Amino acid sequence: MNGWMAGGVGAGARSAPCPFMRSSGHPCIPRAAAPPPRRAAFTLIELLVVIAIISILMLLIAPVVKRGLDGARRSACASNLRQVQGAFTMYLAEHDGRFFPFREDVPGGVLWYWGFEPGGGGAEGARPLDKSRARLAPYFAQTGGIEICPALPYRAAYFKRKFGIPSYGYGINGYMLSGLPGMTRMGVHSIEGLTHPGRTITWGDCIQINTWQAPASGSNPMLEEWYVLDNMPPPHFHFRHGRRANLAMADGSVNGFDPHSLDPRCDGRAGYLEPPRQETWLLTRK
Repeated sequence: MNGWMAGGVGAGARSAPCPFMRSSGHPCIPRAAAPPPRRAAFTLIELLVVIAIISILMLLIAPVVKRGLDGARRSACASNLRQVQGAFTMYLAEHDGRFFPFREDVPGGVLWYWGFEPGGGGAEGARPLDKSRARLAPYFAQTGGIEICPALPYRAAYFKRKFGIPSYGYGINGYMLSGLPGMTRMGVHSIEGLTHPGRTITWGDCIQINTWQAPASGSNPMLEEWYVLDNMPPPHFHFRHGRRANLAMADGSVNGFDPHSLDPRCDGRAGYLEPPRQETWLLTRK
């Protein structure tokens, strides 16, 4: 039997090679499995360098982005004012050129030129306002509509709301409101009475600094919407576009104006277009 096994193995069946044998026939020691390749990683210094580079790039890019956003807001505001001026022109054409009043007592409440406030009103900041009944509302759809000025700081902590919803952030030349002292003094009751349309403001960026209605106070001045442009204290022009104000003229143009002076309170952008009480750009009769 041993012979048969020896013969069988030797003659016909070759034993499988030992996995631990070298090609020379000598036994070998099995090699340990190779460790997985290590992935390259940033060192702490490299990470700090990358963060520093990104920070520098952000500092360089931020002013460019801000200028781009400011320019977009300024353009949107100018477009708004063109729509307002267009609606105003259409209103005047249907009313023999005569200006509308600042406010009018009507059944059920008060019709301000920017909207209807039902009788009884409400708490300051939550007063109801129906803008669909504003003097120019029927004409806005024909001029392309109007939005709130994108640069109006309506949600800022220093902004005091008058109504439950904002108007648009714009005001009309006080000399173009029927019944106000300015119009009476000028004696110009219609658009035809303007002597220099290209040098007469009709609409523009408007604001008011409130110090007499809570939560505003003398020690806590707050901005609020206002609706009449004049050059009397407190200031009513708002230089909200890179310290410039967009103002529409009676000839239909919209221009950016620099301030004569700015009030440092709140956002520091409420100010005077000219020396206080001087109204060259507002007077309807030059």
